[in-house]
Formats: sequence, C-alpha cells, structure tokens
Amino acid sequence: MKLIGKKVCHLCANEDLYFPYLLIQDLVCDSIYIFTEPFLTCWPFNKLRKKALENENSRYINIACVKKVLCMLACWVEDPYGDYLKKHLARLPDYIWIGEDGIKMQTFGSQLWDTSLGLEALLACKVTDEIGPTLMIGHDSLNKSQVRDNPSGDFRSMHRHICKRSWTFSDQDQGWQVSDCTAEGLKCCLLLSVMPPEIVGGKIEPERLYDAINVLLSLH
Repeated sequence: MKLIGKKVCHLCANEDLYFPYLLIQDLVCDSIYIFTEPFLTCWPFNKLRKKALENENSRYINIACVKKVLCMLACWVEDPYGDYLKKHLARLPDYIWIGEDGIKMQTFGSQLWDTSLGLEALLACKVTDEIGPTLMIGHDSLNKSQVRDNPSGDFRSMHRHICKRSWTFSDQDQGWQVSDCTAEGLKCCLLLSVMPPEIVGGKIEPERLYDAINVLLSLH
C-alpha cells in the first residue's frame, strides 16, 4: 500500500465536511508543508522528532483517540512492520468497540474520574456494611490507577510536568496527570484509610499520598 499524501491531503468525506474549504486555506496549508517539511527532515530539526517520547510515556495510548491515530500513522510511515506500530495496534482495543450500528471509536475513558466520584457518593450514603465488596474493588482500582513515575527522559525540557503518584482521567498507563482527578483520587484514599481494612482493603502507603499532594501543590 502506497500513501500519496500530497494528492489526498485535501480530500474529505462528505459526511465530515461541515464547512467547505476555502482556497486560501488550501494555499496556506500547502505553503506551510512545502516550505517547512524539508527543514524538519534535516539536521538539527529532525532531532526534535527523534526526541518525541509521547508513545512510550503513554504506553502507546496517547492523549486521546485523534492523536492516537496520528501517532500510529507516523509509526506506520516510518516502518510498516516495526515494533512501534505493533505496540500501537495492541492498544487499539482501548478505543474501538462494536455498537449496534457499527464500529465506534471513543475517547480513552474516564475510569478514575467515575470511580472516585462513585466512591464518594457511596461513602456519603453511610451504608458501608452493605457495600463492602464494592468499596474494596473501588479502592483497588484507585491503587492500580495511580501513576508510578514521572515521564521518561529529560521531561522538563519537553515541557512536561511531574506526575509521579498523580492520577489521570483514565488509568495509570495513560500517564497524563490531571489536577482535579488527583485531588478526587487522593480524597477517596484518605476517606477509605480510616475505614477497617477487612471492608475496604489495605491502606495505600503514606509516601504515595505525600507524592500526590506534592503534585497538587506544584500545579498551584
């Protein structure tokens, strides 16, 4: 399969063409491509591409479904049979599912956000004796979804922030910390830490909670 980018870059399905392209838009886009692409593929600008660590840091999930497809396409262009593309393909089930009316592509999910708010609502009902197994499962999910490490490499030079022991909108693999998700995850862990372990499971180590607080304070 040969992809000819210049000939198809302005093609768009009628269903997706909400507004017609203006000629000036095509001229601007083509000009940017023609004059910048030769420079970006030469030293020292090509070093920027080689330093890109988005795939590794998000374990090939990327930030969302649109960027996932673009990063996967870039890996396919580089090597259609390479390991990077295989790793991308392995994470497609995180986004794609089959609905009643055909195949769907969704955002990566809101697992942590839903879990933390759901736990807070259950705890507010004061019926813990009746929902012990549910609380234990939710607590285990919080434990497993906490980010373990900061981004790899010299992440500060790539304008990434610390994320060790934070929580994302979805799960640990995605790796992009969110302040309010971290706050809600931390709040749930603190609420559950004062409850009997036989009901909610073992407590999360204090050092991990301290690191989560550090992330929140660093974002102020």
